[in-house]
Parts: sequence; structure tokens; C-alpha cells
Amino acid sequence: MTIFIDNNYMSLLRPHLTLRLILMLLLASLMTACSTVRFVYNQGDTLTYWWLDDHIGFNQEQEPFIRATLERQFWWHRTEELPAISATLDRIHKKAQKPLSKQEVLEFRTELTKHGYKIADQLIPDTAKLLSGLQASQIENIQKRINKNNEKYRKEFLPDDKIKQQKIRADKIIERTEWFYGSLNASQENKIREFVAARPIDLELVYRERLRRQNDFISLCKEIQQNKLSPKASEALLKDYIKHFESGRAKDQQIFHRKWVELGAETAAFISQLMSPEQQKYAGDRIASWHADVQELIKDSSVLAAKKSALLNR
Repeated sequence: MTIFIDNNYMSLLRPHLTLRLILMLLLASLMTACSTVRFVYNQGDTLTYWWLDDHIGFNQEQEPFIRATLERQFWWHRTEELPAISATLDRIHKKAQKPLSKQEVLEFRTELTKHGYKIADQLIPDTAKLLSGLQASQIENIQKRINKNNEKYRKEFLPDDKIKQQKIRADKIIERTEWFYGSLNASQENKIREFVAARPIDLELVYRERLRRQNDFISLCKEIQQNKLSPKASEALLKDYIKHFESGRAKDQQIFHRKWVELGAETAAFISQLMSPEQQKYAGDRIASWHADVQELIKDSSVLAAKKSALLNR
């Protein structure tokens, strides 16, 4: 299903500091075991702080602000967004236990993307404050981590041999399929490989778009730091960055993005139509477990809210 679509709605946060782990914990963590989802989500503000500090290296003045911001933002998400996530999972669950059309997959993608952008909009003021206080050395730390991750990405996904690149792409799609639907038989695997082979895509262009998003973000950070922009002025730059994050500004970038999204939806629909009733049930049970997990987190929120209220009224 949506796991076969391009991951731009998740990678919205890859270069975008505070957005990264929050969105990962919100959507990507739904792709793990139920107990893990609840544990990770409940520790989300702490885990996100560790991740950010590892990539940036906060000073003593920044630490209290970041910790307080993450606690507040996770509480907002817990109380305001989890019900919407639950409703999305419920709708997907009802449709995912049968073969899906390309249009249905695109609708799922649109709904998930909306969740991501709502979080991005919510985080803009706090992210602007963070970025307006970054030092040149901290931006350099971010760049070094990006370079390291890109080196790993190229080794894993972009060997020089184009045939090997397409094989890696097919292998990854099959791996995701088995994770979501359960084991494939030889005929299903062969059909997926044939489908992918008949629809090659230039993975160097995919990588180029990754670099474009990263470079735009580093340029944004440097502009804020060098011109000593206020948080308010930084907000405008962030809004513009998010607006063009997925599909870029140039016409060729936008055309490639549309092609990438369409291909992802086409692939997801094709795979869902290959699956047996047992495999569709396997996928349905997975989604049901994520939905149940979110419901438990919502119940936890009510308990936590009552405790907070009791403490404030003492």
C-alpha cells in the first residue's frame, strides 16, 4: 500500500531538524510492533532531543528551549493529532483488505501527506527560533552528518552498474511487500520483478532530488545565521522551503516528482492485486494493530491530561 509510494511525505523531515523524529514517530513508528510504537511515542520528546543534539550539538542556552519545545509539541500532537491519525488508519483498514486501485493509493498518500504538513506548519515558529540561534559551527555539524548519510545511501542504493541499481530497487520493493503482506510465492515475486523492470526510473535523479532538498535547507540555515535574521523573518523562509519541498521549483523537478508519485501508486496497486485473500488479511491485521495502538495512546492521553490538571490545581 502506501509503503510502496515514494517516501517524500516522510522525508519532509529528513533535512528539517525538529520535524524529522516527530514525523517519524508519528507515521514511521506505526510500521513497527505495537508495544514498540507506544514505548517510542511515549519517549518521543527525549529521543528526538538526543537525535537533534547528536546532529547539531546544543549549547547550554539552547538546551532548555529545545527540551521545553519538544515536550509542548509532543503534547499538542498527542492531544490534537492522534484522533486524526486514528481516523486515517480506520479508513485505510476498511479499504486495504481488498485489491486497491491506483486512485485509492493516491488518495491514501494525499491523506498521509496532509498529516505531515500539518505537523510542519505547527512546528514552523519553534523551528524558526531554533534556526535563528544556530551558530556557524552547528550548521557545519549538520552538513557533516548529511554528507555521511549520503555516502551511506550511495553505497547501499546507487552502485555504478545501472542493472544492479534496478535490482536493488526491486529487492527493496519485495522486502516491503513481504513485511506488509507476508511471504510471497515464487510466481508473485517474479511478477513484481517483471513489473519493476518494465518501469525503470533514473535513481540518480531520485538522489539529485534528495540533494536538492538538503542543499536548500543548508542554504536556508546559512542565510538565517549570516544575516542574523529574526525568528519572524526565519518563519517566512521556512514556509517557502516547505512549500517547495516535495516537488521543487523548476518545471523538470515538478515533472519528475509527479512521475515518481504516479509510479509509486501504480506499483502499490499492482502489488495489492497480486495478493491472495490470506495475504490481504495479513495486511489488514497489521493496520488493525496500528489502529489499536493509536487508540491506546489516545486513552493514555486522557489519563495524562487528568494527572496534569490535578497537579495544576493543587
